[in-house]
Amino acid sequence: MSRNTTIKALAVVAAVGLGLTACTSSGAKPAGKSSSNGSGAVQTLVIEDKPVPSFNEDFNPLDGNAFGANENANSLIYEPLFMFNSLKSEQAPIPWLGKSYTWSNGNKTLTIALQPGVKWSDGQAFSSADVKFTFDLLQKTPAANTGGVPATTSVTTPDANTIVLNYASPQSANFVAIGNQIILPQHLWSTITNPTTAVITSAQAIGTGPYLVDKFSAQNVTFKVNPTYWGGAPKVKRISFPAYATNDAAELALASGKIDLTGNDINNVQTAFVAKDPAHNHLFQSAAPYFPAGNTVALMLNNKSKTAPALGDVAVRKAISAALDRQSMATQCETNYELPASSSGGLTLPIDQGSLSSAQTNDLKPTPDNAKVDSLMTGAGYAKTGGKWTKDGKTVKFTIIDPNSFSDYWCDAQAMVKGLNAQGFDTSANGAFDYNSWNTAITTGKFDAALHWGQGVTAFQRLQFILDPSTTAAIGQTAAGDFDRYDSPKARSAISAFQNATTPDAEKGALNTLQQIMSDDVPAIPVLYGASWYEYSSANFTGWPTSDNPYINPSPNSQAYEYLILHLTPVS
Repeated sequence: MSRNTTIKALAVVAAVGLGLTACTSSGAKPAGKSSSNGSGAVQTLVIEDKPVPSFNEDFNPLDGNAFGANENANSLIYEPLFMFNSLKSEQAPIPWLGKSYTWSNGNKTLTIALQPGVKWSDGQAFSSADVKFTFDLLQKTPAANTGGVPATTSVTTPDANTIVLNYASPQSANFVAIGNQIILPQHLWSTITNPTTAVITSAQAIGTGPYLVDKFSAQNVTFKVNPTYWGGAPKVKRISFPAYATNDAAELALASGKIDLTGNDINNVQTAFVAKDPAHNHLFQSAAPYFPAGNTVALMLNNKSKTAPALGDVAVRKAISAALDRQSMATQCETNYELPASSSGGLTLPIDQGSLSSAQTNDLKPTPDNAKVDSLMTGAGYAKTGGKWTKDGKTVKFTIIDPNSFSDYWCDAQAMVKGLNAQGFDTSANGAFDYNSWNTAITTGKFDAALHWGQGVTAFQRLQFILDPSTTAAIGQTAAGDFDRYDSPKARSAISAFQNATTPDAEKGALNTLQQIMSDDVPAIPVLYGASWYEYSSANFTGWPTSDNPYINPSPNSQAYEYLILHLTPVS
């Protein structure tokens, strides 16, 4: 599975064949082979990000279903102000379109000096007016604010290379969200009336990034170097994203040397991938678990589901958590690449260890707690009828949705269904989704439950993704976060307290409160510590991040992919 931090697929011979046929018919070159772009032979970097049967020609960076979001390729074209290495929280922000920054006015005013001489790929000058336009657009179009960027009270542009963002309250805690925001060209996007749904073609994909779309087909998308890139000419001259229908098809191509970079969950990765070419096939680290933990995988429960109203009962949500066999899923479905979640507070361990509240330390059992399930359900007024927990004549019925092409998540979903049904719940799994339809169902609230990877670079962001009601939306409307449709005055207050904090102790206190709320209300259930999937071949390119040189988190992520690619050098 390759995810935007995860994705997966069932092993079916027909699907593997389809994926290979699709790749062959696309004209994609095997990794390591040279191709010509009219200026001589160049080495093509081949990236597989997630299994999809085909691509749609849409390069809208504000649309979660567009190519750039699905393949984590947005920053090849559209760039952020700063980059962040989520594997090293102590590392300072990496200057990008933003050259430097300062906070003032009690952390309520942010002044960013921009890189001089930057141009859009159509030749127009990049300036502070583009940054102001982008941040103003986020406030006018909440659905575009997928990164949780805080609202400004005003934005000023003292000169072409300076932007000043003013806030009603201290916002230094949200600097990652601010700095990670990709910037759009005002001269083009100011005429777009529906920015989150507009279809942006290859020719319209204008950014400040190091690459341009070269050729688009439903089976392969290639990028070429932006000749006016402000950061200098990239050493990687050509990039190819072939479409593979399943994770198994992608895995076969990877093992046979046709892919240079991917982020897949591969069963028995040492045998299936590394051993095929030990000199060139590598992982982030040579020893198990091979991949660093990068997020908390949670069972998201739609607190306002119309088809599963019992999920609105916190006792039911706690009982579901107590019924899960996390260890079995970690061993059987994740092959011990992802460890069982041990804290109900929702943080990702061990990278958030320094922020972990003692009250939520090791409070989740790796195996089912049958007595706790019984106590919670009977205490909430449920009784077993015909082996099922029942109240007012209704069972606790809900469906877990995860695409059956997500091999490990689908395995997890089926394991949860089996275990929950044995505990008296009325649960089923539906895998009849591709990524886009699944993502749409979740973001619009048209689901009961779904296993989903976490998001965020900091401990606060990871909890904000689950708990912040300001990022959610009514059922049927697209939410930027809080897909569980959870709303709580306590959570709003704690989030505000963290954002308004001006001392480390105040931040820690608010973070502890958020962990307690996550534990008490269980809007989503921590299940596993999600691996930052990453496999690469050094046969054709060098300069890859490793555990010895973790200069960026190499798992599928748009900004990180740009940073990683710009550090690569062709072997020949």
